[in-house]
Amino acid sequence: MLSEKTAECIRNAQQAGILWVAATGRSLKTASELMRTAGVSPEYLLLNGAEFRKSDGTLIFQKSIEESCAQEIIQMLMEKKLDFEINTSVGDFSTDCEFCDTARPMPAVEKIFGAQIKIQKIFIFSEEQNKLKNIKEFLKKRQDITVTSSATWNIEITDRQANKGAMLEQIAEYYGWSKEEVLVFGDGNNDISMFEKFPHSSHGKCSRKLEKKSQRKSLNLIKMMQLHKRYADCCNIQVCKRLVDIRRKNDKKRTESSE
Repeated sequence: MLSEKTAECIRNAQQAGILWVAATGRSLKTASELMRTAGVSPEYLLLNGAEFRKSDGTLIFQKSIEESCAQEIIQMLMEKKLDFEINTSVGDFSTDCEFCDTARPMPAVEKIFGAQIKIQKIFIFSEEQNKLKNIKEFLKKRQDITVTSSATWNIEITDRQANKGAMLEQIAEYYGWSKEEVLVFGDGNNDISMFEKFPHSSHGKCSRKLEKKSQRKSLNLIKMMQLHKRYADCCNIQVCKRLVDIRRKNDKKRTESSE
């Protein structure tokens, strides 16, 4: 579950007039349930950047994997007998509904593509890490997809133009934010694209790869706790003060320039 400290941090930020966007690899169904249980209502950057939705679920931006590409990958996974989940325009489906307990059973491949269902993300999971490593190396040779992971036991695939950083840029442009007004928090390799594109960022316990990529500035923003099954746990309300200070500074600049 999302901790009470995390929920309190989000609520305080929202009460201060800060828009909080939950950036996750999850679909709306699982992410919104997590937030609803915690009593918070952020906006959603979903599926590692394949979707952006308002807090009420309204779809604003979406990027799907090319049909031929998705079909090739799914057929390969079935041949290799690897479990996976697909997040689509009509819901989530999985080969293992006990593990992905909010998904429906995976239909036959011909039914998926015969109905022209758009796939935003393919999520592969296995306890056989060597097998995953080989698949990941193979997939990374493709030029039409983005391949990342949020844990050692999974691989996450989106369109080559879909990642958290690119979608956050779209969101910032949508709301008229400068990059100076955006603060990024994360502790997984699927957060790297946000650290690369936004100057104010903070990472928690994470891989060396993420630490090297982070453009963290010493603002003492927030200490992130270790990710467990993709639940980030924030533990310091100081982030809200820093967010408000940045927003007020930029609002003042806009007011002065318009006079």
